Amino acid sequence: MTKNYNDIIDHEWLGSPKRPRMPLASRAKIFMPFAALRGFEELIEKKKLEIEKSREMKTEDAPQ
Repeated sequence: MTKNYNDIIDHEWLGSPKRPRMPLASRAKIFMPFAALRGFEELIEKKKLEIEKSREMKTEDAPQ
């Protein structure tokens, strides 16, 4: 693969003369995770608790 780029592989990159380099903190924001479905995690947790509570009630009511 590198044989295609042998003429440029060792050149120093000087950056863009038109655009200043983005600050590191701003670059990090680009890759931060985001919640595509806002509130979904809370809804799943609420449903999980409802199911657990329902199961507990069923086991308490079951004859022993």
